[in-house]
Amino acid sequence: MSSGISRRTVLRTIGIGTALAATGVSLSACSTSAGGNALSNQGKELAPWPDYIPHPDAPKPDLAPSDKGVQPGYAAYPKELKQSVAEKPGDGSKVTVWTITWGAPPKAKEKHQLWQALNKQLGVDLDLVVVPAMEAQQKFATLVAGGELPDILAVSQYLPNPTELIAAKCQDLTEFLSGDAVKEYPNLAAIPTYAWKAAGRIDGKLYRFPVERSRIGHSLSANQERLKEAGIWVPEIGGMTVDDFTKGLQQLSGRKKWGMGVAGLGAFGFNSVVPMFGVPNQWALKDGRFTSYIDSDGFKAGLEQLAKWQKAGVFRADPLSHDATLGTDFQTGITATVSRANIDFTGNAIAIKDGFTLETVRPLKPTNGASPGHWFSPGADYFTALKKAPKERIRLLLRVMDFLAAPFGTKEWELVNYGVEGTHFTRGDDGSPVQTKLALDGDNKDTLGISFIATGQQVLFLPAGVPGGAESVKRRHAFQTEIAEIGVVDPSVGLLSKTWYAKQNELMLLKEDAIKAIVMGRKPLSSWDSMVKDWKAKGGDQAAEEFAKEYAAAAKA
Repeated sequence: MSSGISRRTVLRTIGIGTALAATGVSLSACSTSAGGNALSNQGKELAPWPDYIPHPDAPKPDLAPSDKGVQPGYAAYPKELKQSVAEKPGDGSKVTVWTITWGAPPKAKEKHQLWQALNKQLGVDLDLVVVPAMEAQQKFATLVAGGELPDILAVSQYLPNPTELIAAKCQDLTEFLSGDAVKEYPNLAAIPTYAWKAAGRIDGKLYRFPVERSRIGHSLSANQERLKEAGIWVPEIGGMTVDDFTKGLQQLSGRKKWGMGVAGLGAFGFNSVVPMFGVPNQWALKDGRFTSYIDSDGFKAGLEQLAKWQKAGVFRADPLSHDATLGTDFQTGITATVSRANIDFTGNAIAIKDGFTLETVRPLKPTNGASPGHWFSPGADYFTALKKAPKERIRLLLRVMDFLAAPFGTKEWELVNYGVEGTHFTRGDDGSPVQTKLALDGDNKDTLGISFIATGQQVLFLPAGVPGGAESVKRRHAFQTEIAEIGVVDPSVGLLSKTWYAKQNELMLLKEDAIKAIVMGRKPLSSWDSMVKDWKAKGGDQAAEEFAKEYAAAAKA
């Protein structure tokens, strides 16, 4: 998926090859461990995706979701939380887990009260290895070199050779989850099909759980009041030209404030801007042939616009050095807009409170005459695999996963996300959880890395402590409903390409270094064509061929 100022981007920038070079770990021998060619679904019988069955005890949303990726929206916290899991999942045994955290590492189990509460309700002893995200590449390589995998392994496609490892060492889950078999695990069955498709098949089989994310991709979050001040708040797709928007951004820039917040990490939020110029999402697919989005006139037009904005002074001063403050600069009004992933909506709204009205810029009318677009996200950004084990052990692990994937508005969801009432949270006026100092100080799910193991479908909801939260949810849902109609799918999502897995980090850095050089004026726009040629030669063309073959195989399912 496209890079951006996001968690996945930081993982990519660490360097996939670095860990392999440092440890000497290689999984090349694994590629023949499943069906003769694990990194291919060609010529294989393809397992049906798990049936999608909304959980009957999940509360009905106030704002309906859609199969195009619009999230369910809740104006208030459910008054009655039901149990989504009938019985305690575990048998008292130890369950080892490898996952990541973007916060501080957790306290020891005997001092971490949420960890203990989860163990009690799960009926297992979770033995968590929680790795700081910035160290994930190196730690993963060390894990593989050790030869012994945990029971549950949280991975992303950007870790070293995860697909080959999974095919060689992890459980084929097809018989447990494919089609209506997933009914045995009602919370897993409530995960939308688009998320399972993002996890993809390996050797025609189901090996990975998706950690669901909204399909709504990166966009420009906005301070509505400041955009109105400059006369550029137009909540209509294509309702304002890029040139008029630029004039407004210039009015908003000066006296240590700027119209647009961007950073070098993520290449100036290009994945919020370039789609406006009618650019395919990562790959264009025509007559069964894949071609990269970087090899399009629209991409160059979007890149040219980013360079114009930098020259016009609407970007923060020295954007290459402001990665760390990108979010807070927007939340405190230093910048009027910022490129953000959909998952950042809640955090932004909570941080802003009543500082200003949080909104989203609709795609502008581009200068190249194209129909403005929006890139859909894959629908999942992390995946979970289970180590090979006897069937009863696998069923136990699946029950644990089912508990952790409880949908919003259930007792299990509240425990996983907020902990124990009276210990980790109290109730707000609307009954929604308000975290205590214990939780805010680190006794929470984030330090445990639980959200990268399993989740239910994410929803739009803001607690009572956010002023005007229900209205903010309505505005965000309205944006998603509009944008889903012009969303562009990445045709490579869920497909396998050995070349892409090996080369994607190198190719991404090549592309983003070129974007930075052109936007900052170090190289002319004409240099882009040379980079594209180099990108293709270094693996892009080969990956395109492999994706095309996998796409053809998937079409036969």
